[in-house]
Amino acid sequence: MARLTRPQWFLPLAALVILIASSLYGQLMPTGNIVIARLSDGSGNTITSTSSALDVNIKSGSIANTSFTIGAGTANIGFVRMLPSSCSQSTSFTNTTGQVATGGGTTVTSTTTCVTFAYANNITNSAVTLRLADKQGTPVIWLGGNADFSLPANSAVKIPIEGVTFTSGITAIAGTGSAINLLINGMQ
Repeated sequence: MARLTRPQWFLPLAALVILIASSLYGQLMPTGNIVIARLSDGSGNTITSTSSALDVNIKSGSIANTSFTIGAGTANIGFVRMLPSSCSQSTSFTNTTGQVATGGGTTVTSTTTCVTFAYANNITNSAVTLRLADKQGTPVIWLGGNADFSLPANSAVKIPIEGVTFTSGITAIAGTGSAINLLINGMQ
């Protein structure tokens, strides 16, 4: 039996390694570095460049409006606002309440509101409790309750109530007067 010397086995092994590496490389690199995305509308129809929809060319930055009009007034082109799926209202709402009251609390709004963002700031050197409730006949307490939500001293907290709808409005009640500033954004 003849024994292979280095030059005889090295070339077939090198060719095999190159063949395997080139086939893997071809699978990892898309041809022409083009990524194709398939989009569909709510009915499952594929949206193409000829669909009756808003066409956006990301590479050039162009926007073609082919099926809807932009009414008079201020139009935000390219502005996207993410809303919780439970929000069905269409009017933006923002309220900044400085120094939330104790007892009966402070009325943030008297309109049914789906909250998209809430932020509280305790401006004192002591922990302070906060309660958020809706304003219906028998109020539902969404934050707080028997064991009120406690804000640490000198703190700022994002309150995790996105998507909660406060029926007939929002009331904020602080455990200590003039201690909490509150910012609430939502849809009405």
